Amino acid sequence: MFWFMMVVLGVANAEPERIPETANLTIVGQAAPLFSLPTLDGGQYALKDALGKPIVLAFWASWCGPCRAELPALSDMAAKRDDITVLTINVDKEKSKARKFLSGIRMDLPVLLDSDARLMGQLGVWTMPTSFVVDANGTLKFTKVGYSREKGLVEIEAALAEVLR
Repeated sequence: MFWFMMVVLGVANAEPERIPETANLTIVGQAAPLFSLPTLDGGQYALKDALGKPIVLAFWASWCGPCRAELPALSDMAAKRDDITVLTINVDKEKSKARKFLSGIRMDLPVLLDSDARLMGQLGVWTMPTSFVVDANGTLKFTKVGYSREKGLVEIEAALAEVLR
């Protein structure tokens, strides 16, 4: 139990520059799980409803500092494009934490809730933020761990351009 907690605490406090660039690469090329998750506004969202165009899945948490910059950037990107869908997935156990976090940023994207971390586990997400690009057919094409203001969404945009070719 001690070692398990050390790993969990170490991951939760991971510094972006120490996150391996190869994280989650083993799932690239596989089908994305066809999940259905509750939304922060009380609805339900199924991935199959978004298939037909590329999808960005962005995992975040209220305790994630870089998420405070990434989510508005994703919202801006989505507002300029009608050829993609951007879904944000909050992993906090309590909705109130997500609501409080969102009250302090500017974002206009759907918020799905993975409070039991089931989808997070299926995709091998172990730190925040983590984003995926899924093609129109539901295949995972790209994964990105971390966010920096310097790089912004350049890598996600490049992956989307590749998927849209």
